[in-house]
Amino acid sequence: MEFGISANSGGQQMEVSLDTLMEAGTAVISDVFDTMDLLPPILDNYLFPMPGPGVRFIGPAYTITGESHHWSGSGDRAKLAAIDAMVPGVVPVWAGNDIQGVCCFGDLLTEAMKARGCAGVVVDGGVRDVAYLRTLELAMMVRYRTPAQAIGRWRVSDRQVPIRVRGALEDWVTVTPGDIVVADDDGVIIVAAGFVDEITAQVGKWADKDSKAREDIRKGMGLIEALDRYGHL
Repeated sequence: MEFGISANSGGQQMEVSLDTLMEAGTAVISDVFDTMDLLPPILDNYLFPMPGPGVRFIGPAYTITGESHHWSGSGDRAKLAAIDAMVPGVVPVWAGNDIQGVCCFGDLLTEAMKARGCAGVVVDGGVRDVAYLRTLELAMMVRYRTPAQAIGRWRVSDRQVPIRVRGALEDWVTVTPGDIVVADDDGVIIVAAGFVDEITAQVGKWADKDSKAREDIRKGMGLIEALDRYGHL
């Protein structure tokens, strides 16, 4: 199945949820998971933003997974087909499966993802042509950079299936097609598709409480008093 922001009759409601989650940010979403006694599904803290600080994006995950493999040929046709099938609004999540030293893609494939209207990209692996990628208006969170191509070394093995990417609070985080990917200066967090409505409702309440606490602290309220009033700081 292919996913976009308007993938079903609830597309408008989904857009509202995405706006709410993006405005709240990954830190508030993480706190909401904690209040629900759920481990926040945060991706590895080593992911860094491109083109730089201030990167923010959100959208349903479009998953791609690959494997290190020695092969011959002029291009990874499965990789190209995966990108050709992307629809506007998705966030491609590339699972390198501990790929080392080679890139998942470079300038040409980034241009293709931008042309297809991707909201952002998460790469649990490497990219190259970084100087050029920084000139494109496509936000990314990336594990590393490298000049080495993947052709003959790493290839895409599947798309739009559950994948595993490296996590921050646990070794691996499972990402399923259609899960919501939220990225900002604090990192990347995944909201499972089945939890979006519940998490969004709680995020709205939590963000409102944070705003009130921030305003009272700004006016001079003591931190202990603020803790007693709002229940968290």
